[in-house]
Amino acid sequence: MDFAEKIKYVRIKLGLSQEDFAHELGVSFATINRWENGNYNPSRLARKAFEEYCEKKEINILGEDKQ
Repeated sequence: MDFAEKIKYVRIKLGLSQEDFAHELGVSFATINRWENGNYNPSRLARKAFEEYCEKKEINILGEDKQ
């Protein structure tokens, strides 16, 4: 799963709009949109923040929930 797919997977899993997900991650709506469309790759810092967010929400970004 590439980063664009991971972003979309997590957002949909949480039932959030792109705008709401952007707010959760502390980035703009446009950033989430670009990430999901594969038009922009996140910085290492942004990627790390996303991974930590997933851990906090107990979402395995490989596609399966932790249980």
